[in-house]
Amino acid sequence: MDNNFFVGVSYVSRKAYSLLKKQALRSCGKGFEAQPPMIIRGGENISVGENFRSMGSAYLYGDEGGIVIGNNLSLNTNVILGSSGGKIIIGNNVLIGPNTVLRAANHGLLRNDPINSQPLNGGLIVLKDDVWLGSNVVILKDVTIETGTVVAAGSVVTRNTEPYSIVAGVPAKKIGERALSSNN
Repeated sequence: MDNNFFVGVSYVSRKAYSLLKKQALRSCGKGFEAQPPMIIRGGENISVGENFRSMGSAYLYGDEGGIVIGNNLSLNTNVILGSSGGKIIIGNNVLIGPNTVLRAANHGLLRNDPINSQPLNGGLIVLKDDVWLGSNVVILKDVTIETGTVVAAGSVVTRNTEPYSIVAGVPAKKIGERALSSNN
């Protein structure tokens, strides 16, 4: 058989898979593309804008919380958006690198109850517009990643960032700023 046949079948399969996943969401704009696997829990609490792209192994957990995604989000592989018990808001034109975790809740830490029976303490994560999260980044609850921020690979963000900053480390700290133009 001609290779174009297999390319065509693959394209149709991806479109069908994306359509199936799109139907699990509260609302979704046009241009939704999801590579398998994509796990969605609490889809009734997840809204997605236009031109959503996932390269595969995406986990969207909106149960007991919520996720609101703007336009032009690109997820690399193995990304977890976990709002369970909290809320995640993602702006427009955002890139999220592979193996990245956004977790908008923590388990309680009381001594008198086993850790696995502790209630979730929800919070809020906000990624504003024009943000890039590198590979293996972790964003914890109650953090705002400001407009234009770049978070370096392997960083754990525990505090709010400044607009157009470059942050890195564990915990992440400001190491620079994005230039105004390529001439700087």
